[in-house]
Amino acid sequence: MESDAAMWRRMLENMRAFFAFVADCAADGRLIEVEGVTASVVPAAPDRSVVNSVVYADVEALERVLDLLASEYERAGVHAWTVWVPEEDRAAAELLERAGHALDARPAAMALELEGDQAAAAAELDLDPEPSIAEAARINDAAYGFEGDFERAFVRLPADRARLYVARVNGVPAATLAAVHHGGDCGIYLVATRGEARGRGLATALMGRALADALERGCTTSSLQATRLGEPVYAKLGYRKLGEVHMWERRRAP
Repeated sequence: MESDAAMWRRMLENMRAFFAFVADCAADGRLIEVEGVTASVVPAAPDRSVVNSVVYADVEALERVLDLLASEYERAGVHAWTVWVPEEDRAAAELLERAGHALDARPAAMALELEGDQAAAAAELDLDPEPSIAEAARINDAAYGFEGDFERAFVRLPADRARLYVARVNGVPAATLAAVHHGGDCGIYLVATRGEARGRGLATALMGRALADALERGCTTSSLQATRLGEPVYAKLGYRKLGEVHMWERRRAP
């Protein structure tokens, strides 16, 4: 079994790859990479810090580039952006609080070592053979009550950045997720199910398919960041909690 520290490193590197994917998905998106700090800038969704996000390698590097990031987000017209901070990094939390950030959310950092039996529920899915990133975005908007923010942010699907899954019910797109394969880790993102399709096990089945594909493609672990509602669902799939990854958001009036 890999150590929690090794799993943390894999997860954070996967998040770095995911935010590069996010920047590529947006028509006006771009990626900032400097001194081990990676930031996605998505002006199309200026009020959604989940797509305007920063991952860093060490707090000293973050401190050196924090003012630069603030200037770049302001210049892009982004009103809300967040820095993802492992819960034990108090130095980063204190730095961000001094800079005007506020603790916005505390998702659980979760990881799983992949084995051969994790696709048991996937056989019954009606998978869209050519999933659309726009449809996946619409499912997320509907599931989380966003007013088209994700659809404006996710307008194209870059080749080889992520594997997208969309499950249908009676031919209608109903649930989705994206998997990012990076460094042997399968990161799970954009998990959502339309309200009218909940209770059918669609998300669990999609997870099974995505993990089976990841194992086949050589991944040995999977990681994700779970909400309070999602955490027990992922725990049933075998994910273990590594701790919390805190979202320190900086928000200004539009």
